[in-house]
Amino acid sequence: MKSEDYSQGDAFQIEKRTVFSTDWLPVCAEGQIRSRGNFLAATVGGWGVVAVRDGEGVVRVLRNACRHQNMPVVGAPSGTCEIFRCRFHGWTYDLAGKFLAAPPPVAPADVQSPDVNLASFAVVQKASLVFFSIGGKIAPPELGDPLPAYGGTIATDIACNWKVAVEHLLLEHRDRSRDFIWQWPLLALRRAGALAIVEQIVPHTFLRTRLLTHVFGDTAKEHEPSSGLIKQACEHLQADRAAGTMASEDNALLVDFHRRLDAAYAEAATAT
Repeated sequence: MKSEDYSQGDAFQIEKRTVFSTDWLPVCAEGQIRSRGNFLAATVGGWGVVAVRDGEGVVRVLRNACRHQNMPVVGAPSGTCEIFRCRFHGWTYDLAGKFLAAPPPVAPADVQSPDVNLASFAVVQKASLVFFSIGGKIAPPELGDPLPAYGGTIATDIACNWKVAVEHLLLEHRDRSRDFIWQWPLLALRRAGALAIVEQIVPHTFLRTRLLTHVFGDTAKEHEPSSGLIKQACEHLQADRAAGTMASEDNALLVDFHRRLDAAYAEAATAT
């Protein structure tokens, strides 16, 4: 790994093509879209998506891009609705992403064509979490036993590259175990008795990361101070990486993380 991989956009574009487009990515906790019509919009690794529980109670992940001119359909980060309506030209979709209507001047020629529906992604629900995949068929995540009752989510915005956040979480653990599971590329699960903490890393840009701390078996408010400490630590590490100080390689989980990244970069180099 090089300093530029943490502070410039070229690496982020490579990661979008060879990491975020090929693996299962966490988007939210099931408890965040508990009821029909609940939705959550996010940008994960450069991909704008909407997780929603549709009118039949099915959890879906849709691309947040209108099929008319590719503009965002959902502007709010979360909420409850009955339909999705693009605010630019009025194309309207149901909660499953099916096209419903549009003003006559901008209506599609064939309203029955599947090409006018919102693009949808493969979805899997594991351990009370929702994952989506842009790539082909890959094995679903393995996260062990079911988690305790959902207690809420803490959102923390961090001025760091997403890899720095991963490295900080992995530095506290040397190996995967029953009490700590690292799910490549964006999720860590830590168990402590009846408590489970899931750290979901959401890469927005190459220097902006959101950490979603999902708390199970306790209330989220009790863990807000810990999220603040993670923010401070990650922003300090980002300064180190920008200055050329790389992570130690004496941690098995970190070694595996960097090995996977090196393979992704090599794949991109071969493709070009």
